[in-house]
Amino acid sequence: MILCKKFHMPVVKPISDQTRALTTIQEREDHIQRTIAHGYDDLTNGRVRPWKQAKAEADRMRASR
Repeated sequence: MILCKKFHMPVVKPISDQTRALTTIQEREDHIQRTIAHGYDDLTNGRVRPWKQAKAEADRMRASR
């Protein structure tokens, strides 16, 4: 950590546009990775229904409103 000699406080350097863009890309990649892992976990633990079954249930829920 770099300290300011006069006030003994950390020196905060501005974040460059390139660093900010890389951070944003990394956050998106992390989100995608978590989403894939969550979907895989659902798939392996039997929490994913066939498309036709899910559609039929959604249609029934819409019709009951």
